[in-house]
Amino acid sequence: MALLIVALIIAALLFIPGFFFDLRVNRLRSSGQYPAKGQATDADVQRLVNRGDHILAIRCYREVHPGTGLAEAKKAVEKLQTASPA
Repeated sequence: MALLIVALIIAALLFIPGFFFDLRVNRLRSSGQYPAKGQATDADVQRLVNRGDHILAIRCYREVHPGTGLAEAKKAVEKLQTASPA
């Protein structure tokens, strides 16, 4: 029984943050601050970088470039960040 409780707590700790992040993305989509599903462009990635939303920029980059890994997308967004004016 204790093992089940520990497993449930671990599962909650792993999945709850992702759930709230998805809620945030959906809220941003509905307000027009994040592109609709399937309509993201490199310009949207750059806009998110300029706004300082690096995690969202990485997520958007991976939507624009399917099959891109997390590390590759992170490097690309960091490159955009250093290239963009502060």
